Order: sequence, then structure tokens, then C-alpha cells
Amino acid sequence: MTRSGRGLVMSGLAALSLSACARRAPEVHSSVLLITIDTLRADRVGAYGSSAGLTPALDRMATAGSLFEDVTAAAPLTLPSHATLLSGLNPYHHGVRNNGTYVFPDLKPTLATLLKARGHATAAFVSAVVLDQRYGLARGFDLYDDRITRLASGRSVLESERACDAVVANASEWIQAQQGPFFVWAHFYEPHAPYTPPTDLAVAGRSAYDAEVAAADRCVGRLVQVAEAARPNRLITAVTSDHGEGLGEHGESTHGLFLYQSTLSVPMIISGPGVAAGKRVAGLTRGADLLPTLLGTLGIETPSGLDGRNLFKDPGQREAYAESDYAAGFGWAKLRSWRLGPLKLIDAPRPELYDLSSDPGESTDLASKRPGDLDRLRAVLKTALASEVQSTERRIRGESEEQLRSLGYVAGGSGRSETGGPARDSAALDPKDAMPLLRRFEQAMEAEARQNLAESARILNDLVKSDPTNLTFHRSLASSHRRSGRGVEALRVLRTAAELAPKSASVAHDQSLVQAALGQSVQAIESERRAIELDSGFVEAFDHLSALHAAAGRFEPAREAVENAIRLDPNHAGAWANRGNILRALGKTDEAEKSYARSLELAPGHLEALNGAGVLAVESGRLAAAAELFEEAIARDINFHEARLNLAVVEVQRGHVERAMALAREVASGTRDRALRARARAFLRDLQASSR
Repeated sequence: MTRSGRGLVMSGLAALSLSACARRAPEVHSSVLLITIDTLRADRVGAYGSSAGLTPALDRMATAGSLFEDVTAAAPLTLPSHATLLSGLNPYHHGVRNNGTYVFPDLKPTLATLLKARGHATAAFVSAVVLDQRYGLARGFDLYDDRITRLASGRSVLESERACDAVVANASEWIQAQQGPFFVWAHFYEPHAPYTPPTDLAVAGRSAYDAEVAAADRCVGRLVQVAEAARPNRLITAVTSDHGEGLGEHGESTHGLFLYQSTLSVPMIISGPGVAAGKRVAGLTRGADLLPTLLGTLGIETPSGLDGRNLFKDPGQREAYAESDYAAGFGWAKLRSWRLGPLKLIDAPRPELYDLSSDPGESTDLASKRPGDLDRLRAVLKTALASEVQSTERRIRGESEEQLRSLGYVAGGSGRSETGGPARDSAALDPKDAMPLLRRFEQAMEAEARQNLAESARILNDLVKSDPTNLTFHRSLASSHRRSGRGVEALRVLRTAAELAPKSASVAHDQSLVQAALGQSVQAIESERRAIELDSGFVEAFDHLSALHAAAGRFEPAREAVENAIRLDPNHAGAWANRGNILRALGKTDEAEKSYARSLELAPGHLEALNGAGVLAVESGRLAAAAELFEEAIARDINFHEARLNLAVVEVQRGHVERAMALAREVASGTRDRALRARARAFLRDLQASSR
């Protein structure tokens, strides 16, 4: 159970003791290492009471520094919570309310902008697409390393993130190259679902979640060791998490839907010059308190207007806010929460009230028994939200939307801006009542990740019947049909989706993908143009439109479209590979080669880039190099038949006719692409004719 019922007010004597126990005064030029461990519950950390032995590195940090006993996240979602950690503002003041649908505002200061202005070199190393630089957190960083493989939809969920080992390696290299003070933010995605821990940590009797906690802790130890060696006695280290994980409590297996302590209670440990060693700080701590606290350890004045406070000067907060807009992605009700001392309100269509001092597990709802307290906290919450900033959603669609969904998130709501139809908030379903639907949706996503598309489609079809106005369910069902080669069924579902959301660029893009798969290229282009008309920042629509033009031999409009995609998202590996294909067709081989190289730099092993680079190698007579590239592409995806047929062509030129014929037969019998199947059969006929 999470630790949330501790004392909430630190006495003046204790505050003085904290100051007196501090080590020597911090130097202004101390470096800062901030590590955020995604989805880490406080109760899995030894220093917070766990006996599982999962976190020796964090436990050593707690001994060397100060631990905050009752830390609550601002949101059980990665992007909004990190925006709070880095800005010192609650979500209703920085305006980032969900994953994939908002961008952090340009004018708000962050830890990176403030420390860069003080002369620190700054770098961030993130490990999941949900923190891609397009969402606005890169401002102030000299380097924002978000090189995360983002391949086409339908691939393994693991390809939407990278292991913390890679983050540690890249961050270590950068740290060791610095000559002066630095600020590094390293984000580890372990232990976020899906849980696939290193085999040496997946021991008997240990859950996969716990094994990933151990993996993250091991990465913490490695990175802290590197940073301390680079800046001995001049390094302030902070480790925290953006949110926890439900693990079945309150019926929630992961996170995002509810605002219970299982997904809000997180660890926070700070160590280094000016920080008391072995200190346990009681009282309520908020994610927004991290920025002013770190600035305080550096002797830097905190900007005005923040929601957070310096915990070393003003420990033991009384109030905390939390929210989740995740349910809005399904058209269900948003949640807001307010803590006042031990009392906690969860404001929902059916509001809940808990006393965490006697009920830390939130098992007894007091809303009906203490209506006075319920009304009092709702009034406080209403007053706080009166200062809410007006923010505009900027939907990041296509590939990013698919990857967010594969990570367990749904990007987007069902409001008027997306659908063109009525918003559902006025009579929205309480997330508590929607939980059975969400469980089934998660099962469908898990089946899809296992490539069991028939099971995924069966579940999604049932969900569409249960909630017939849910746009997310319709689009997901259509996607499952498309990936199974059932394009006609997919278009039927999307016609209903278009009726629900006549101004949805996403639905128009979905229709284009299906039409292209069915060979309806004219209709596919029309649908993609409509998507761009509805949303001029739709990266994937531009990229797909460029591919459609290229397939029809219209390379100049194809080039214009792909350049727009890259302008909108310079880190889009697929667009760079597509650009390489177009430039190769235009005879600009040098530029094409650079585009493929850029794609592979952003996403090592990107299939289209490997295939395109292989074709360039064939055209320049480098057959061995071409074969190696095609072999790598096939090894990464055994169903990548385009590369297999290209390899067959190379094998013929190298005199390996029998293998070439075997490869071509595999393509002819294995691909669903009619044009590619026809090419393979023609290739076989030519080989057989020439061998007679």
C-alpha cells in the first residue's frame, strides 16, 4: 500500500533541525542531475518501506540525502506530470492536460531555461515517445535526446520506447564531455507497462513490474556514479517519478484513469551539497515543489508565480492538487482532486471523499457521511480552478498517436474541436462506471501487441456495440481490420466514425490508409488532402500523401509533401526514409543517401531506410553491402517482403539463382500486397524462362 497517511505539518523546530543538519553551503556552480523514473510507486522503494530489495541505489541516495515521505504527483500521466516537475506549476496553470494533445507553452520558465540562463550546460535524455520534443519540454536544453525508434503502426510496443541502458550510455557520454556545471534530466521508462525486464532481474517470485523497478534502479546507480565522478562534491542529484501504477488496486491495472494514491504516491529523494544527509521530511510534498527546492539548493531565487515551494525552507505543505483528463480521450468524465491535510476529494460525477490518515488505501468513501467536508473541499477546488489558464490542444496525430496508443495511452478527447460534433462532458460517464470498458480496451491492445488481430477485433467490436458513440473504439476497430487485410470492413467502420466526427482529420487519415491498402489511390489522396485541410499540422497525413504521389510517379508533389512532414517533425524517421525514396527516384542519389542515413540515425534499423539504402547500393554495384542491408531488414521483420524481393534480385546478380527463386517464392506466397505479389511472380517467371 502506498504511504500517504503521514503527518502533514512539520514543526518549526524540525525545520530548524533540517537547516542545522545541512552540509556546507552549496556552490552556485554545482551541477544538477535529475532522474525521473516513469511509473514508480513509492512503496516499491526500500527507503519507503519495501523489503523486496529492489532499489539499493535509491536507498543509498536516501542515506546520503533527504527523503520526502509523502509525495503526490500532479497527474497520473507522463507529459502533464513532467511539465509540473520541470515548471513548478500545476497543470491548470501550465496548461498541459493530457498526453499527445498539448504542448508546453513557450513563455513559461522551466528548470532548463533557468539553469541555462545561469551558465549551466543543459541536456535531456528521454526514453519514450510521449516526451518527444514536439510536446514543448525541449526548450532550454542544449541537447534534447529523444532518438526513440518510432516505426509504423502495428509493430511491437517496445519499439515506442528505449531501455534505460541506452539513456545512461548517451547521458554518460555527454556528462563526461562537460568542462563546467551542467543540468541533466534523464528519464527512464522502466517500470512502465508493458513489463519486459532484463532476464537476469526476472527472478522467480518477482513480478515483472518489480523486476523493471530493479532495472531502473540499476540504471540510476550507473548514471549517478558517472555524474559524481565528473563533478565530485559539486553534484546535486534528485530522483522522483511522474506517477505510480495501479497494479489492480481499485480495479486499475496501470494508470491514468483514476486519482487514487496507488497512481499518485511517488518517491522523491534529493542529495548533494547543502542537503541534509539521512533526513526524512514529513508532510505533504507536491511535484510542483521540485523546481523551487532544487533552485534553493543552488542558492538561486525562485521565480514568482509558482505553485511549488522550496521544501527546505517551507516543508510540510497542507494542500495538493491532482487531475486526469485521460478518460476524456474516450469521451468520459475528467477527474479533479484536492487534498487538504489528510482529507482528499476526488471530484467526479459521483464525488468521493477519503481520510488518508485512517484510510491510506482509500477503501472507505466518506462522501455521503461527511457532506460538509465534501462541500468544503469542492469549494476550495473551485476557487483554485478559477485561475485556470486557457490552453489549446494541439493534436499530434498519425504515427505519434499510434505509438501513444501502443504505450497504453489514448491521445485526444471527444470535444467539439476534434469531432465537429457535440462534446460529451455535460453528461459524461463516470470513470468508475467506465472501468469495465477500459479493461476490455486494454485487453484488445494487449492482443494487438501479440499480433492476435482477430482477438483484438472481436473485443473492439463488442466495445463499439457497448459504447456506440465512442470514437476511439471505432477507430481502433477499423485499425485492427486494416492490419488484418479486411479493408472493406475497416471502411465500413470508418464511415460510422466519420458520421460521429465529420471534422476529424484523424478519421480522414484512417480512411486514406485503408483506401491505399485496397488500391484506391485516387480516393486515398482525396482523403489525405481532406485530413490536411482539417489539420495543417498533421505530420503523418503529409508523409502518407507524399508516398501516394510517389507511387503514382508524381515525385515533385511527393517531395513537397514530405518536406512539409519533416518541417513539422524533424525527428520523423519514416519521413526521412520516404524523402530518401523520392530523391532516389529523382536521381539525387547523394541527397537520398543522406536522408536514409538521417532516418537510421533517428531510428536504428528503420526498415524503409535499410531497404532504400540497399537499393542505392545495388544501383552503385555494391552487391555485398546491398545484401547485408536487405538481410538486416528481413531479420528485423520477417514479413518485410519488399526487402526480400530486393535481396532475390541481388542474389541473381551474385549468381545464387536457387536462393533467389526461394526468396521470390516466399514473397509470392507470403505478402498481402497485390502489386508486390505480382512482381514476385513475374520475377519467378523470368528466372524460370532464362534457365530453360
